[in-house]
This record gives sequence, structure tokens and C-alpha cells, in this order.
Amino acid sequence: MELPKIILGIPGFWKTRNEFKEAMAKKGNGYIYFGKHIGNFEKPDEFFEIEISDYNNYVAEAFEIAGNGSFSKDDINNLKKHDSIVYIISEGGTLENVLRIMEVASAVLHAGGIAVNVESSGRACTKKDWLDITNNKEIKKVFTAFIQMSRDDNFFYTTGMQNFGYPDVITTTEGITAAEVEQLFKVFCLYSLIEKPKINDGETFSLDPNAPIYLLKKENCTMFEEDDLFFNPFGIWNLIRHHQPKRLKSIDYSH
Repeated sequence: MELPKIILGIPGFWKTRNEFKEAMAKKGNGYIYFGKHIGNFEKPDEFFEIEISDYNNYVAEAFEIAGNGSFSKDDINNLKKHDSIVYIISEGGTLENVLRIMEVASAVLHAGGIAVNVESSGRACTKKDWLDITNNKEIKKVFTAFIQMSRDDNFFYTTGMQNFGYPDVITTTEGITAAEVEQLFKVFCLYSLIEKPKINDGETFSLDPNAPIYLLKKENCTMFEEDDLFFNPFGIWNLIRHHQPKRLKSIDYSH
């Protein structure tokens, strides 16, 4: 399987490509922009594809929505003043690849970037939050920077787990609140990322002995077309309410 791409969008105050090149050379944490790539002389084997686009009227609104309430009025005003958008494109599919591209995005933020949107999940982070998470590298916080949780009329679902190399998660909206499903998804996904268990189709999962039990059904990703950035080639886990006592080990990753 070809690994999916991670794409990060970073609006910034660069009026031209030369301005971006100069800013990276001066403040880019050792990363430089050359041709259509960013690289670091201390890491000669790592190159990241770059695309640059012009001002976009919808950026501020899109980031505000994708940030789930984390953007202040000042953050939004800064986004409205951006001059261009830098897109960083790299191979995903592993935690290591996620951490590498986070470092590159942080370098772009230091060089005049305003905020980061994970185009391959729909989750946006403020500059401060992204830099803090990159410095910390705590997997629970990295998860929050990359994974978006959404709903339609009948389902709650995640987008972005393909960036780490794992299936996304979906469950019906029936009998569960948004806060409850956020906790369920967070614990299940972090259990996958941290413990790396072998999960089999037909096993069950619950948050604790008194919580609802969910039957795990592995399915293909059909919510998005294969050329959509949200498409997950690793599939999805459909969490279906179940009542048999057999279940996977429950671990608290809520804090």
C-alpha cells in the first residue's frame, strides 16, 4: 500500500517567494527553502515538498471552524491579514513521519507563519499550540493536533488517523452525546497509537467495566473518495453498541 500524504497549510506574511526564502534562511530553525522543497543541512536525507498559493478570503473562517474554538479574536484577525499560504507535503502513515513534518511546520511558523491546518484531517492549530506540542512531542497532544472529530445527521466520526497509519473511527449518534463520543474516540485511538495492539474484527471495546460495550467492525473508508485528502486507505473501525462481556483491555488515556 502506498502511504498516504500529510499536507499542512500555513498562512503567513510573505508577499513573494523570495520573502519566504529569506525568512526561512534567517529564522527557519536551520531549514531552508530551495526550488520547491524545504530541507535542513543537518538532516540531508529529509526533503519536504512545498507549494505556495496567494491570499485566500476564506482562510480565517476555515481555521476558526477547524480549530474547534481554540482561535482567539487576535488569531482570527492575524489570519485575515495573511499574504500567502505555504503547503508542506510529505509521506505520512507513521508517527515518525508525523513528528518530522511537525518540526518543519514549526520552522515555517518561526519564519512568519500564523497557524497550521492539517489539510489531511481538517484540524487547525494556533501557532502557540503547535509550537508547544512540537516541543513537547507528547503523543496525546500530537493526536489532538492532527485528528478532527465530526458528525453528520447519523454518525460521529474521526478524520486524520491515516496520517499515523491507522483506521479512523465511526459510530452512530444514537444514545450518545458529543462529549461522550469524544472521550470514546480519544481513548480508542490513543489505545491504538500508544499500545499498538492487534485488534481483530469482531472484538469488543469499552471505556470501563460499567460503560457501554462496542463491537468492533472493520470496514473500508466509503465516506470519502480515494482522491480526497480525508480518505483513509487503512479503513475505519465501526464501533457498534454490543452487550457481550468480552472486550479489549480498557486503558484511561483521557488525561
